[in-house]
Amino acid sequence: MGDMLGRIFFRGTVVPHRFVRLAAAALSAAAVAPSVSAAQRPAPYSIAYQIAMPEPASHLYQIQIDVGRLHGDSLILQMPVWSPGRYAPMFFAKNVQRFTVTTPSGAPVSWDRTDGSRWRIHTRGLAAVRVTYASYADAPMSGTFSVLDTLHATWNGPSLFMYVEHHKPDPVSLHVVPPAGWHIINGDAATDDQVDYRFENYDRLVDTPTEVAPHFMVDSFTVDGVLYRTMVHHNGPTTPDERARFVGDVHKIVTYENSVFGPPPIRMYTFLFHIGFPGGDGMEHLFSTQIADRRPWVDTATVLSGVGTAAHEYFHVWNVKRVRPMLLGPFDYTRERYEPSLWVAEGWTQYYGQMALHRAGITDQAEMLDAAAGIIQQNLTAPGRKEVSPRMASFEAPFWDGAATTQPNNRQQVFLTYYTQGAGRALYLDLFIRERTHDRRTLGDAFDNLRKRSWDQPNASYYLQGRGYTEDDVERAVSEAAGVDMRQWFDRHVGGTDDVDFDGVLAGAGLRLDRAGARWTIELVPDPTPEQLRIRQGWLTGNKG
Repeated sequence: MGDMLGRIFFRGTVVPHRFVRLAAAALSAAAVAPSVSAAQRPAPYSIAYQIAMPEPASHLYQIQIDVGRLHGDSLILQMPVWSPGRYAPMFFAKNVQRFTVTTPSGAPVSWDRTDGSRWRIHTRGLAAVRVTYASYADAPMSGTFSVLDTLHATWNGPSLFMYVEHHKPDPVSLHVVPPAGWHIINGDAATDDQVDYRFENYDRLVDTPTEVAPHFMVDSFTVDGVLYRTMVHHNGPTTPDERARFVGDVHKIVTYENSVFGPPPIRMYTFLFHIGFPGGDGMEHLFSTQIADRRPWVDTATVLSGVGTAAHEYFHVWNVKRVRPMLLGPFDYTRERYEPSLWVAEGWTQYYGQMALHRAGITDQAEMLDAAAGIIQQNLTAPGRKEVSPRMASFEAPFWDGAATTQPNNRQQVFLTYYTQGAGRALYLDLFIRERTHDRRTLGDAFDNLRKRSWDQPNASYYLQGRGYTEDDVERAVSEAAGVDMRQWFDRHVGGTDDVDFDGVLAGAGLRLDRAGARWTIELVPDPTPEQLRIRQGWLTGNKG
């Protein structure tokens, strides 16, 4: 396929480049409803949530939603079908139990269900209703589901909280009722054990994972005027040296990653770590991240458990949470989303997260070169790379990202994740842009261009600043940084499945790929030219020449 100019393979079908470009644009815009202006929205309701956990051993959260200032004959409650950051449909409604509706005085109110995740409440003549239900939560630790047991309560909002249809933009409140003696922390908690919160809208409510537990460790530091907190719930004993080293490494990651795109426009950010518990995951949020690693801390480890994931998740504070693909904010929670740009949102983040460990001073140069060689080896050897392009791998995320696997498949032969493909393209583009511009610009400059095209644009909805970006925005942002039209490259290597010329860009930095062993390596070419050395040093350190 690599020598077929003007045409590419798209899942075994030969199609013109123009078709792929139009298809990518269509995928970005698919299922995006026209933006509703504030003047067109229905009058806001008063919406108050309460969450309680009176019997942790039962694994049942008790949810209450009070909705007032009603108008109309019915009120619709929708439980999310999926959760942002995990793209497969989860059908959280299956764990809802004991659903009841009353008036504030306790009189029963009739209701029915229009589908498995949607409840219709008959409200004619009513000014307010109270909805209560329980939700079962006993999953292994992850950023998708919620957990409640005798050790702690930790929740991901979409798995627990229904929303009022057509009223997602309305402000909401949350009151937390913890078990006696338990403590509370989340990305919005401004005081110790804060129990009452106000959120601008439903999306912010469910974008605020929360930990409630008898004990956890909290440390803080400041970078670029922003307060950062690390909450660690460690299953088992720790030492003061491990704790200090861990917090110090997170501090280093934040300091380096803020230097790539600048500090985020926030006052406070909270890392929520769960170390040594069953499960494992990392999930990005606007003002926090939730990270689970089943491995307890070991003081002899080169990198303590949780640090590597933090390098990935904190990068999301800009990439995907603020500078975001078209379908990722505001969210349609009623069905899974098919989005072609996760190779940027997740793949570029994967690349920068892996490189950050060395650039921040946590691992040595050999570790960084080994990580880069691993990215390249996967991108040049995995069978699935010839079956699915980075865009189509992104589009198919709901099939693979946490999806049930009850039907046998040959995934290893036909799929290569957008994390890996995106990281490979990011590595290539970072070196390519550096070489094209004599190390005056990098992939970070391409991201800045993308931010100007999306985050810095007029607001497209009630949700956050700016608008979501399209694949065309990405291509133009990279072309501007490189100083050359990248259309043909994107058609072949992003919309198509042609292998990327890693050898060429490595050579420009005085680097060489060694394919001799089972694990490929990257070697430093001796006696590089001054230009090669400048690009190499810029790439290794993350700086510009």
